[in-house]
Amino acid sequence: MLHLVTNGQPNYRIILPEKADATLAHAARELARYIGRMSGAAMPMADSASPAVDREICLGHTGRAGETGCEGLKNDGYRISTSAERIFIQGDGSRGVLYGVYGFLEECLGCRFFAEGAEHIPQRATIDLPPVSLTRISPLEYRETLWNCMRGGDIAVKRGFNGQNHEIGAHQGGNIRYFGFVHTFGRYVDPDEYFDEHPEYFSMVNGKRIREQTQLCLTNPEVLAIVVEKLRRNIQEHPEAKIFSISQNDCYNPCTCPECARVDAEEGSHAGTLIRFVNAVAEAIAKDYPDVLIDTLAYQYTRTAPKLTRPAPNVCVRICTIECCFSHPLEACDALCYRFVDLVDKDSSLQQDFLAWSRICDRIFVWDYTTDFRHYLCPFPNFASLAPNMRFFVHNGVTGLFEQGNGESVSGEFGELRAYLISRLMWNLEADVDKEMDEFLTGYYGRAAGPIRAYIDMIQQKVARDQIHVTIYDNPTQGHLPDELLERAVALWDEAEALADNEQFLWRVQKSRMQVRYTQIHRMPLDAPDRDKVIDDFIADLDRFGITHIREHNRKEQDYGDLRAGTMDARGW
Repeated sequence: MLHLVTNGQPNYRIILPEKADATLAHAARELARYIGRMSGAAMPMADSASPAVDREICLGHTGRAGETGCEGLKNDGYRISTSAERIFIQGDGSRGVLYGVYGFLEECLGCRFFAEGAEHIPQRATIDLPPVSLTRISPLEYRETLWNCMRGGDIAVKRGFNGQNHEIGAHQGGNIRYFGFVHTFGRYVDPDEYFDEHPEYFSMVNGKRIREQTQLCLTNPEVLAIVVEKLRRNIQEHPEAKIFSISQNDCYNPCTCPECARVDAEEGSHAGTLIRFVNAVAEAIAKDYPDVLIDTLAYQYTRTAPKLTRPAPNVCVRICTIECCFSHPLEACDALCYRFVDLVDKDSSLQQDFLAWSRICDRIFVWDYTTDFRHYLCPFPNFASLAPNMRFFVHNGVTGLFEQGNGESVSGEFGELRAYLISRLMWNLEADVDKEMDEFLTGYYGRAAGPIRAYIDMIQQKVARDQIHVTIYDNPTQGHLPDELLERAVALWDEAEALADNEQFLWRVQKSRMQVRYTQIHRMPLDAPDRDKVIDDFIADLDRFGITHIREHNRKEQDYGDLRAGTMDARGW
């Protein structure tokens, strides 16, 4: 047994490499801080130039006897081991060591980092632990979730994320940086700059070049030259970025000029012109910038892989799942969102597309979706699909994963829970989601966890039993929370509020309950006598909880007007 602390007195000291960088120094401070919060002990620190003693926690490469090294570590992975009375925390780079410190605190000392401001730190004056030997390596090199509640760097690194939408500072190991991120055709060749003199740079649709809602003519050599020139400038001006997006605009309208149509027919997909174009861009910069990755999309009309052309080694393809059902595992469900039924290849399924891309592409990332973007507060029963979907991705060669949620506002619909579960699965595809969910609910809601879990299970069982497909643009009036379950949902949330055992837990319960109140409003008759008051109270609570967006991109004033008028579900949105 290793005796870290006895009756509030430290028996160990923390050792850093002699020339430790800012991230390793931060890792040491965090380790000392949390051991101090647990036990009251003030852990001393030194560097590896100091004489060795028996009881040390060594971070990174210190050269101390018993150090096992970092062989085999990748993707910010870490290794925690003991030799005699020394403890070693080593990682794939400094960021890996920092993740290893948080892993040590969680897996060895029982700490839990659930969400911003929601931690469980065991209190004990004496800290003992048995010898340790564990290695943790994520299957994903790039890990990101766009839930606003997980944006802060402090919670993001505790949960092992490394993507650019997490505000991770240099002292926290930094993050993987894109330039452009997505939908960049218009940034490289702007119709306002070029269309009047060069309409041939843009999509031909039905025999006519179009300016609005357009893409690029990807077989035009002048377009290629413009993009390469601007890309070179962007690389020089943004050395912090290692991934540069050359990707289609967020609309349809691929070019169907004779040459583009010929290439796409030959390749069996609009991805044919896209990948040939992106390959040419990547080849143009590969020699001068060998560490730069060019990122593009397999999205809607480009989701089907080309038959002939392989993406270049310095090209990453991000497959998007936007059209799909998310209440059932993607591997077993071909249901499509009504908005996209006419925009995908009817002869190819998502499963077939993944297999095809995995056969030809060295670097595959995924852009996945974890909320209802039309109604951020609409219940979104995807918990049973999170783990099988991630396993499906990784088993098909995916090495990077972006899980998009509500990135515009505070989560009122289990964003904290989803982000936590996503982080667990990104490091362990076989994680027990039920166990992880129970632990989170107890840590985040206290005694109110039971009825909230019953509510989640009720909806999950409904969509499984009745084969209800849930997509990212559904309305609260659709089938996964019907009237007979809504009454039961209200009772469960009443019970949860009654059980909340402190003000913080009650506040979290009431914030998460907004999803049921939102659904109730959508079910209210327009002539209900108390409708205006119910909506006034709801809007006041949106402000109380800091919820600024109830659907993607819209201004809340417009949405509040639609909510009062009962027009939020209009398909014109």
